[in-house]
Parts: sequence; C-alpha cells; structure tokens
Amino acid sequence: MKYFLFDIGNVLTNFDFPRLLEIYAEHGGQPLGPQTERDEEMYVQVEKGLLSEEDYVAYLNEAKGLNWTTDNLHEVWQEIFSLNDTGVGLFKKALASDVAVYTLSNIADYHVRAIEKNWNGFFDETTGLFMSYKMGVRKPDPRIYEMVLEELGVPGDQCFFIDDLADNIAEARNAGIQAHHFVPENYAAVEKAAHEFFGW
Repeated sequence: MKYFLFDIGNVLTNFDFPRLLEIYAEHGGQPLGPQTERDEEMYVQVEKGLLSEEDYVAYLNEAKGLNWTTDNLHEVWQEIFSLNDTGVGLFKKALASDVAVYTLSNIADYHVRAIEKNWNGFFDETTGLFMSYKMGVRKPDPRIYEMVLEELGVPGDQCFFIDDLADNIAEARNAGIQAHHFVPENYAAVEKAAHEFFGW
C-alpha cells in the first residue's frame, strides 16, 4: 500500500488572503493593513488547536474593530476559498485508485467547516485526516512528520506528499518522505512524479 498525503491550502483549495485583509478593513472601518505579528501568533495558536474558535473571533473583534460571531468567520472563509483544479484532479484520481489518501495540513476547524459548507462531503472519501489543530503541532515542525509516519506504520518512502511551501517539503524529505513542491510552475512535474510513484 502506498500513501498520498495532500496539503490543503493552495493544493486542494486556494485562498485569497489579500481579500481577507480587505474584508477585515471593510467590516472594521479601519485602513487596509498587513497581517501583524500578533495576528500571526494568534493564527498559529488556533491552527495548533491551542486557541478556541470563539477566543480567536474575540481577538479579531478587538484587533480589527469587528463584531463577528463564529458564523461570520466561517462565511468569510467560504468566500475566499476556491478549488485548485490541478490539486483536486490528483485528489480525485488518488481516491479512485488503490491508494490510501490522507490530508496533512496546517489548518483550523473553521477552515474545515468553510470547505465542507462550500463543497459538501469534500473529505468523506479520504482514508484519514492529519490536521494541525487536532495534532497540536504545525508543519514544518519535524514532529508532525514523525507523528504521521508512526500513525501510518510505514517508512517515509511509501508516502507521496505535496505541499506549496518549500520549508514543509524540506522537513518532509528529512523524514524520508517523497515530498514535492506543489506550485504552478511545478504542476506538470508533480503530476508526472505522482503517476510514476503510484504506477498510474
């Protein structure tokens, strides 16, 4: 058995982060500005499952001048998510073949909810889901790859992993995983490598 591990953001779904910053400014009546260091810290905490969705929304309300509920957070992320056709194509091909299909993603529960509201049953056919908010650790921390391989009970060379961030790819390779940088200029090469790895 071989394993296909998919990142989610910018692999299966694209997300329009500049639009998110615009929405913060529009809803909060504040000038458009970049993500602050504190914003990033809180985002990391919620993706590690160390900060609740409710507390994250409370932070955003205070920091951005918003008056949101968790439902508003879900709706906004529904708006900025779109499908990545190449990634979804590989995802569907893997699901239809004799391959164990998992996600391995830095992600929060509200991201998952938004994706499932946009595309009902999106993750239903996967073999399993490795998600940072459930694991308490994010890529590229080496521990997340160790946890995945321990859970699967296989060596890294039985796993084909795609991710859009070079640091995540580098650490996955350090763990022995067959990892490929999934960015537009590499799409054709990644598709070819997947076909060769799985014998499609």
